[in-house]
Amino acid sequence: MKHSIFKLAVPALALPKPAKRMVALSVDLGLCVLTVWLAYYLRLGEFISLSSHEMWSAGALWAMSVSVGIALPIFMISGLYRAIFRYSGWPALLAVARAVSIYGLLYASIFTAVGVTGVPRTVGIIQPMLLLLFVGLSRAMARIWLGDHYLSILKQVARPKVLIYGAGTSGRQLASAMDNSHVMQVA
Repeated sequence: MKHSIFKLAVPALALPKPAKRMVALSVDLGLCVLTVWLAYYLRLGEFISLSSHEMWSAGALWAMSVSVGIALPIFMISGLYRAIFRYSGWPALLAVARAVSIYGLLYASIFTAVGVTGVPRTVGIIQPMLLLLFVGLSRAMARIWLGDHYLSILKQVARPKVLIYGAGTSGRQLASAMDNSHVMQVA
Protein backbone atom coordinates (compact mmCIF):
# COMPACT_ATOMS: atom_id res chain seq x y z
CA MET A 1 0.00 0.00 0.00
CA LYS A 2 2.74 2.46 1.03
CA HIS A 3 4.72 1.75 -2.13
CA SER A 4 1.71 2.40 -4.39
CA ILE A 5 1.08 5.77 -2.73
CA PHE A 6 4.67 6.81 -3.42
CA LYS A 7 4.31 5.66 -7.04
CA LEU A 8 1.62 8.33 -7.45
CA ALA A 9 4.19 10.99 -6.57
CA VAL A 10 5.81 10.90 -10.01
CA PRO A 11 2.59 11.76 -11.94
CA ALA A 12 1.73 14.40 -9.31
CA LEU A 13 5.12 16.07 -9.78
CA ALA A 14 4.69 15.88 -13.57
CA LEU A 15 1.56 18.04 -13.44
CA PRO A 16 1.96 21.56 -14.81
CA LYS A 17 2.25 24.35 -12.23
CA PRO A 18 -1.32 25.64 -12.71
CA ALA A 19 -2.69 22.14 -12.09
CA LYS A 20 -0.58 21.76 -8.93
CA ARG A 21 -1.87 25.11 -7.72
CA MET A 22 -5.45 24.06 -8.39
CA VAL A 23 -4.91 20.82 -6.44
CA ALA A 24 -3.49 22.75 -3.46
CA LEU A 25 -6.29 25.33 -3.71
CA SER A 26 -8.92 22.57 -3.80
CA VAL A 27 -7.37 20.85 -0.79
CA ASP A 28 -7.41 24.13 1.15
CA LEU A 29 -11.03 24.77 0.12
CA GLY A 30 -11.97 21.31 1.41
CA LEU A 31 -10.03 21.93 4.62
CA CYS A 32 -11.95 25.18 5.19
CA VAL A 33 -15.25 23.31 4.98
CA LEU A 34 -13.98 20.37 7.05
CA THR A 35 -12.64 22.57 9.83
CA VAL A 36 -15.92 24.51 10.10
CA TRP A 37 -17.73 21.18 10.43
CA LEU A 38 -15.24 19.97 13.07
CA ALA A 39 -15.51 23.30 14.93
CA TYR A 40 -19.28 22.81 15.09
CA TYR A 41 -18.71 19.30 16.45
CA LEU A 42 -16.26 20.48 19.10
CA ARG A 43 -18.60 23.29 20.12
CA LEU A 44 -21.82 21.25 20.20
CA GLY A 45 -20.31 17.98 21.43
CA GLU A 46 -22.04 15.80 18.86
CA PHE A 47 -21.40 14.95 15.26
CA ILE A 48 -23.75 16.48 12.77
CA SER A 49 -23.71 14.57 9.52
CA LEU A 50 -22.56 16.57 6.52
CA SER A 51 -25.74 15.43 4.76
CA SER A 52 -27.85 16.61 7.72
CA HIS A 53 -30.25 19.52 7.31
CA GLU A 54 -28.70 21.15 10.41
CA MET A 55 -25.23 21.28 8.82
CA TRP A 56 -26.57 23.10 5.80
CA SER A 57 -28.45 25.72 7.81
CA ALA A 58 -27.97 29.38 6.96
CA GLY A 59 -25.50 29.89 9.83
CA ALA A 60 -23.31 26.92 8.92
CA LEU A 61 -23.34 27.81 5.23
CA TRP A 62 -22.42 31.38 6.13
CA ALA A 63 -19.52 30.14 8.32
CA MET A 64 -18.24 27.89 5.52
CA SER A 65 -18.62 30.56 2.83
CA VAL A 66 -16.84 33.19 4.90
CA SER A 67 -14.07 30.73 5.68
CA VAL A 68 -13.44 29.97 2.00
CA GLY A 69 -13.96 33.60 0.98
CA ILE A 70 -11.38 34.90 3.44
CA ALA A 71 -8.85 32.05 3.53
CA LEU A 72 -8.21 31.46 -0.17
CA PRO A 73 -7.50 35.10 -1.09
CA ILE A 74 -5.23 35.51 1.96
CA PHE A 75 -3.42 32.28 1.07
CA MET A 76 -2.95 33.51 -2.52
CA ILE A 77 -1.67 36.92 -1.45
CA SER A 78 0.64 35.26 1.12
CA GLY A 79 2.22 33.18 -1.64
CA LEU A 80 1.18 29.76 -0.38
CA TYR A 81 0.50 28.61 -3.94
CA ARG A 82 3.65 29.94 -5.63
CA ALA A 83 6.08 27.16 -4.82
CA ILE A 84 3.96 24.13 -4.13
CA PHE A 85 6.45 21.28 -3.62
CA ARG A 86 9.86 22.85 -3.98
CA TYR A 87 10.00 24.78 -0.72
CA SER A 88 7.67 22.94 1.62
CA GLY A 89 9.85 22.94 4.71
CA TRP A 90 10.01 25.27 7.71
CA PRO A 91 9.75 28.47 5.63
CA ALA A 92 6.52 27.17 4.09
CA LEU A 93 5.10 26.27 7.49
CA LEU A 94 5.97 29.74 8.79
CA ALA A 95 4.21 31.25 5.77
CA VAL A 96 1.17 29.07 6.54
CA ALA A 97 1.24 30.23 10.17
CA ARG A 98 1.37 33.90 9.12
CA ALA A 99 -1.44 33.51 6.58
CA VAL A 100 -3.69 31.57 8.96
CA SER A 101 -2.99 34.10 11.74
CA ILE A 102 -4.26 36.92 9.53
CA TYR A 103 -7.20 34.75 8.51
CA GLY A 104 -7.92 33.85 12.15
CA LEU A 105 -8.05 37.48 13.21
CA LEU A 106 -10.57 38.30 10.48
CA TYR A 107 -12.65 35.15 10.99
CA ALA A 108 -12.75 35.53 14.78
CA SER A 109 -13.66 39.19 14.50
CA ILE A 110 -16.66 38.28 12.35
CA PHE A 111 -17.95 35.28 14.27
CA THR A 112 -16.69 35.89 17.81
CA ALA A 113 -16.46 39.65 18.27
CA VAL A 114 -19.41 40.69 16.09
CA GLY A 115 -21.40 37.45 16.09
CA VAL A 116 -23.60 35.92 13.41
CA THR A 117 -27.02 34.42 14.06
CA GLY A 118 -26.92 30.63 13.91
CA VAL A 119 -23.15 30.38 14.41
CA PRO A 120 -21.80 29.74 17.92
CA ARG A 121 -19.26 32.41 18.83
CA THR A 122 -16.64 29.82 19.77
CA VAL A 123 -16.61 28.53 16.18
CA GLY A 124 -14.78 31.76 15.33
CA ILE A 125 -11.94 30.72 17.62
CA ILE A 126 -11.91 26.95 17.18
CA GLN A 127 -12.05 26.89 13.37
CA PRO A 128 -8.90 28.99 12.69
CA MET A 129 -6.89 26.81 15.10
CA LEU A 130 -8.11 23.68 13.33
CA LEU A 131 -7.37 25.26 9.94
CA LEU A 132 -3.80 26.04 11.01
CA LEU A 133 -3.33 22.45 12.13
CA PHE A 134 -4.85 20.91 9.00
CA VAL A 135 -3.20 23.19 6.43
CA GLY A 136 0.16 22.76 8.17
CA LEU A 137 -0.29 18.98 8.20
CA SER A 138 -1.30 18.95 4.54
CA ARG A 139 1.90 20.80 3.60
CA ALA A 140 4.01 18.52 5.79
CA MET A 141 2.39 15.42 4.29
CA ALA A 142 3.03 16.76 0.78
CA ARG A 143 6.66 17.27 1.75
CA ILE A 144 6.93 13.70 3.06
CA TRP A 145 5.09 12.22 0.08
CA LEU A 146 6.72 14.24 -2.69
CA GLY A 147 9.97 15.61 -1.26
CA ASP A 148 12.30 12.68 -1.97
CA HIS A 149 10.92 12.18 -5.47
CA TYR A 150 11.32 15.87 -6.24
CA LEU A 151 14.95 15.85 -5.09
CA SER A 152 15.73 12.70 -7.11
CA ILE A 153 14.25 14.32 -10.22
CA LEU A 154 16.36 17.44 -9.64
CA LYS A 155 19.52 15.35 -9.26
CA GLN A 156 18.84 13.65 -12.61
CA VAL A 157 18.66 16.98 -14.41
CA ALA A 158 22.04 18.14 -15.68
CA ARG A 159 23.11 21.16 -13.67
CA PRO A 160 25.32 23.71 -15.36
CA LYS A 161 28.82 23.90 -13.96
CA VAL A 162 30.01 27.24 -12.66
CA LEU A 163 33.41 28.54 -11.71
CA ILE A 164 33.95 30.85 -8.77
CA TYR A 165 36.58 33.42 -9.55
CA GLY A 166 38.37 34.76 -6.52
CA ALA A 167 39.43 33.45 -3.17
CA GLY A 168 38.89 34.17 0.44
CA THR A 169 36.01 33.75 2.82
CA SER A 170 33.33 34.95 0.40
CA GLY A 171 34.38 32.45 -2.27
CA ARG A 172 34.39 29.56 0.21
CA GLN A 173 30.98 30.56 1.56
CA LEU A 174 29.56 30.75 -1.96
CA ALA A 175 31.03 27.35 -2.87
CA SER A 176 29.63 25.84 0.31
CA ALA A 177 26.18 27.26 -0.38
CA MET A 178 26.24 26.06 -3.99
CA ASP A 179 27.11 22.49 -2.91
CA ASN A 180 23.50 22.21 -1.75
CA SER A 181 22.08 23.91 -4.85
CA HIS A 182 19.91 21.96 -7.26
CA VAL A 183 20.34 24.65 -9.89
CA MET A 184 24.12 24.94 -10.33
CA GLN A 185 27.19 22.81 -9.65
CA VAL A 186 30.58 24.17 -8.68
CA ALA A 187 33.21 22.92 -11.14
